[in-house]
Amino acid sequence: MSVLTDERALAELVERHRRLYGGPAIDPKLKAIIREGSHTRLTTWDVLHVLQTSQSVFFDTHVEVVSGHHTATYLRFDSIARSPQLIGLLSGDMADWIQQEFERDPIAGIVATSSAAEQLAKGIAEVLRSTMPLRVALTPYSHETGRIGTDIKAGAIKRGERFLALNDVTTRGNCVSKLGTVVTGNGGLLAGMMVFARRDSGQFPLMHELTAQHPFYCATDLDMPQWEPGQCPLCRQHMPLLSWKDIPEL
Repeated sequence: MSVLTDERALAELVERHRRLYGGPAIDPKLKAIIREGSHTRLTTWDVLHVLQTSQSVFFDTHVEVVSGHHTATYLRFDSIARSPQLIGLLSGDMADWIQQEFERDPIAGIVATSSAAEQLAKGIAEVLRSTMPLRVALTPYSHETGRIGTDIKAGAIKRGERFLALNDVTTRGNCVSKLGTVVTGNGGLLAGMMVFARRDSGQFPLMHELTAQHPFYCATDLDMPQWEPGQCPLCRQHMPLLSWKDIPEL
């Protein structure tokens, strides 16, 4: 099934979710997908507050994500990033983890993409500026394709420096892993990885490898199953397929 920009389907999606977020049914739907994250002090209620306030999760839809997989439940992190209060809550918790995890062996900085993840990285650096000053190195990000580059400013990472790789969300683990290679490829040492949310539902082996090899922070582990196009049940039901980049802000 080909991806289309279906004006009617998008309008229906927006109207349906505005009604959903305006009523009592949204809480149980969100609670059903939230699982505890790793190395976070945020509670299920905190994550529920973030997702509900930002109106960032779309249910019972059919979306092709950046990887090409299809999903019925989609998280739009840009909707979270529009709120300084929510970014402050998340970056504060991430900073707490960094301070605790790397107190005896401080890190020098964070590598992130020039996307909404940049706000998290800069928020963390601001929280820790007096206790563990961090540099933020940014890689390119394409808003058209969702792909990240590997180029960073010359000298942003010095040989032997310890850096964290940070992205907003991860599914297969490819992007956050790619950020890790930016660290090592520039002579640095990869100290750990951070994302706001995992949404792999345990499907993708690389995520198991990354969490086994590195200290790995996520605020929540969202249950959002994904399928290869050939195995997608929504395609078999002939549901209109929307692109991740067309999903609007509510």
